[in-house]
Amino acid sequence: MSGTPAVGFHGSPLVTAAMSAMEKYTGSVPGCRRAHAGGHGFVGHFEATTDVAQLTTAEHLQGERVPVIVRLSNGAGSPSAADLRTPKRGATLGLGIQFALPSGGGATWAAANLKAFPASTPEDFIAVTTAQRRNTHGRPSALRLLGFIVTHLRALPGLRSLLGHPPIGSFAAADFYGLHAYYLVDAEGRRQAFRYHWASTMLDKSVLTPAEAARRPQQFLIDEMRQRVGREPVRWDLIFQLAEHGDPTHDQARAWPASRATLKAGVLTLLAEHEDQNIVEQMVFDPTNVPTGVECSDDPLLAFRSAVYSASYAARTRESLRVAERTR
Repeated sequence: MSGTPAVGFHGSPLVTAAMSAMEKYTGSVPGCRRAHAGGHGFVGHFEATTDVAQLTTAEHLQGERVPVIVRLSNGAGSPSAADLRTPKRGATLGLGIQFALPSGGGATWAAANLKAFPASTPEDFIAVTTAQRRNTHGRPSALRLLGFIVTHLRALPGLRSLLGHPPIGSFAAADFYGLHAYYLVDAEGRRQAFRYHWASTMLDKSVLTPAEAARRPQQFLIDEMRQRVGREPVRWDLIFQLAEHGDPTHDQARAWPASRATLKAGVLTLLAEHEDQNIVEQMVFDPTNVPTGVECSDDPLLAFRSAVYSASYAARTRESLRVAERTR
């Protein structure tokens, strides 16, 4: 791991507060991930382009085909959460990936189908999570969310992205955004800030009509994806947006100008289901677990996510052990 700033948040009261907020207000289930609880693992490969290899020494970005494990998930805290919020609104979805590095070991990233996120700091994350507390009908309270918006106006684009997903019929139709800034580092030590997203190569990305969505089972996206990879490979292009001098790297909520150059960094191809889903469920897709040649930025939420992922893993492991002991 190179350049990760996450160590400062491990054991922080902010991490404890974030875990508590997710457990109370987002429907998390003991023994499961606090977010993205329902998911499924797939295997395939990633192949970088020659263009990106000129900007970094990262092993998995040199053009050699590297094996990957990908977990596609529903972003909710419960593994039984529906894939559609309503017939007109989809759910937050995730793509976690582990790259097998040629020298051994792995690097991981985590992205969601969000172009923006309604938090820039750990405190903002705790506040927006608390604002999603369910009302007596089991839905987020509009008044609580409005109260959060009034005091966090910069979060409005993120909330629109969080609550405004179209009802898609396949994971393969989704684009997934890493949101945070990173640096590519070349052999001379030159650094290039970038943000990334996985762009679907699916030709027909049409969303479900309300009538089509209403006919779908509560959970259908994983089964659809299992069937899809059984028929054909599924691909995403990895796209880097390259920063220019003065573009902020510390705040994921501050978008870079659309005029910034983009670079196709590679192609991700999924070929089959992972043969052991238990292995995938034990994995942590830490967005700061990057190899030499890629460095984390000064974004505090990036470091904070790493610490929360670690705390979530520890908590669900303890809970699973307790269940196993009770059933012996």
